[in-house]
Amino acid sequence: MPRPLFEFFEAVVDELCTAPSRVLTRTDLEVDDTQAPLLDDLKREMNTSSTEAAVEAAVQRLREHFAGKGSALPFDYDASTGRFTTRDVDFLNFVREMRQIRSLPKKSRDFECHVADRLQHRATGTIHRVGHPQDTLKRATAFNQHLKTLGFRGAVRVGKDKDGGFDILWLLPIGTIPHRPIVSVQCKNGEFNIGEADKSISAGLRSFSDHRGLLPDIHVPCVLFNDYISPEGLTPKQLNFVPLGLTDLSPMTQMMAITYI
Repeated sequence: MPRPLFEFFEAVVDELCTAPSRVLTRTDLEVDDTQAPLLDDLKREMNTSSTEAAVEAAVQRLREHFAGKGSALPFDYDASTGRFTTRDVDFLNFVREMRQIRSLPKKSRDFECHVADRLQHRATGTIHRVGHPQDTLKRATAFNQHLKTLGFRGAVRVGKDKDGGFDILWLLPIGTIPHRPIVSVQCKNGEFNIGEADKSISAGLRSFSDHRGLLPDIHVPCVLFNDYISPEGLTPKQLNFVPLGLTDLSPMTQMMAITYI
């Protein structure tokens, strides 16, 4: 289940998609005339005694979360007035749309395409959405021929396989094909589930063994959920994939930084 912090974030997003600047009170987030369970849960998570303090602490936590992604919180908050103001309407609309299709099996393809579109705000190089169903290269021979141009031998999609275990392939802008590393992004249109993540990367790892230029462990497997992924929600054990969520698709505040030490 999503943590109260993410539920609060999405509640603010919903309100700002309706009005770009507004004051949110406890009444706005009540499910009836007396109960606002989201804010009560938020007070417990933020360890505060008042709703106002919980909201202020939550906004600060969200600022830190986005800063850790190299981006900025897509709205401003004035604690003295309780007013939220939109900063990035495109990203807010994206989050709201993803919430509306979350966990709908028939929308999995749409989720992949939205993710591919949003990656352009963070990536350089080339992005290939290769998941099933494909728009144009529907035959296995055509699919495999396309992946040959990315450095594979050409036996990625075989038998009843639909996409070789890949959803999105991002070729980093370093090296020359076939000696160019690839980031594989598996898209899961639901809440974070480590078991689903483990299963989703297995077929792709097998397909990477068919890469003709680089060993499989040179490439980077990622699993992106329609969710909010933070270190607190992950296992303390090391992972064999990079866990990603919606906030990993927010625009970078600075595309490149160079540090000399």
